[in-house]
Amino acid sequence: MDSLQTPQDATDIFSLSDQVLAEKFQFVQEIGFGNWGSVWLCRPKADPSSSLEGVAVKLVHRAKTPTTAARVRSLWNEMKIVRALKQDGHPSIIPFYSFIITPSYALITMAYHPRLIPVEVDEPHAKEWFRSLLSGVEFLHKRGVVHNDIKPANILLSKQNVPVLIDFGFAEKYDVHSSKAFHSNLAYGTPEYLSPERARGLPHDTRKSDVWSLGVTFFEILIGRTPFEYTEGEQFATKEDLEKYWARTMKGKWVGSWKMSKTIERLLKRMILPNADLRCTSSDAMADVYWTKDEETVSSHSMCLSNSPPTIIGSPAPYDFQRGHRVFNCVPLLWWTSYPLGLLAVLSAETPRTSPSRQTRPTNVNDTPPNHQVTRTNPNLQKSDKSWLQQQRPSTNGPALNRSCKL
Repeated sequence: MDSLQTPQDATDIFSLSDQVLAEKFQFVQEIGFGNWGSVWLCRPKADPSSSLEGVAVKLVHRAKTPTTAARVRSLWNEMKIVRALKQDGHPSIIPFYSFIITPSYALITMAYHPRLIPVEVDEPHAKEWFRSLLSGVEFLHKRGVVHNDIKPANILLSKQNVPVLIDFGFAEKYDVHSSKAFHSNLAYGTPEYLSPERARGLPHDTRKSDVWSLGVTFFEILIGRTPFEYTEGEQFATKEDLEKYWARTMKGKWVGSWKMSKTIERLLKRMILPNADLRCTSSDAMADVYWTKDEETVSSHSMCLSNSPPTIIGSPAPYDFQRGHRVFNCVPLLWWTSYPLGLLAVLSAETPRTSPSRQTRPTNVNDTPPNHQVTRTNPNLQKSDKSWLQQQRPSTNGPALNRSCKL
């Protein structure tokens, strides 16, 4: 195909030359990166003066290696999952515009939202965000899709102040009529947001794991940390630290101090319940009284920190830090045979798995940069040497952009 549609009507697949791609898009700025590739803010060159603010482009460099081939397949799988949701759509689910492949690159174009959702937000302000996100997750589950990596870092705010769930790189699509739908015993996700059953690699309903992660995310947006972190700056510098954290999740007892209405506290405790059989579904959570009841008495808790580490219940899944912050492979054979499109080739040690060890997130809801920033752990871990938690910028062996935005 020799033309590229505008984002308003581009929901198709295109095969272009590198030159045509360069003629169509101006790569303005790199806005995200990982070992899978990078995300760029781009603008169409046809009318640079247009009111169009640009699109986000998730880009993977193509090379003749198993690792990069797997990344391209993963990108295509992500496109297929999100593209299948296009007909109905949901305001809290990122829309994809097109999948483009060239001799050197594979990329997805999608809506651009520059703001990351803040934390330590007043509950009245956050309530509509929560309703919209929960509605979006219910929308996914009813269509056989699980996200598998819900966390604040994967939620952006649109210009209309609507929260938008992004990054479907680890999403899965099931046949809702199959007896095996939503069944898994694989352990992957971001450590701080893993449900207890997923952290241990137990057979589980992936929808229930999404609900757990969403509940932890809601708590963090309100309080500034997860319910199982003693402080917002708590570090997980070793595997032992994470095991202690997961032991807290298995007990299900929130730690530290928090302040919220009793109705949201009751809802979150239904979502963040260690026993997955008793944990509510996304539809149950949508039907909760919290959404129809006026705010009531605020529940405030201040808990003393114990010097004694909690007893570890069960055993978390073995670590596989080769894939960076989100993936923990506890059943290698099952992973290889059942993960979509052979994505596990990414486990190859061919390239170092390096990524930032911390992230900074705004703590207010103003459009202007906040005066106060919360810096908290982002467990982008790799098990190469004792410097595995240092902040590192991966070498750019991918797109030949050379930071000059030229293709």
